[in-house]
Amino acid sequence: MRDLASLREEIDQLDEQLWEIIGKRADVARQIGEWKRLHSEQVLQPQRYEQVLKHCQQKAIEYNLTPEMVRQIMQIIHDESVKIQS
Repeated sequence: MRDLASLREEIDQLDEQLWEIIGKRADVARQIGEWKRLHSEQVLQPQRYEQVLKHCQQKAIEYNLTPEMVRQIMQIIHDESVKIQS
């Protein structure tokens, strides 16, 4: 078993990757917002959100995460995406 310091270092590196990915996702959300404005599309599209949520909850099982945790995280990400697109 690895020592605590190396495990924490790995967590720090994974957190950095996580924030990088979330930042990239926010950039794409901005682009989607621009596209929706140009094409007079509504920002909030519940069917799309349900598709994303269902996919993420399926991935939760694959990665040994609880669907409830994934739902909560995706709700926060979705709420921010809507703000970014508005």
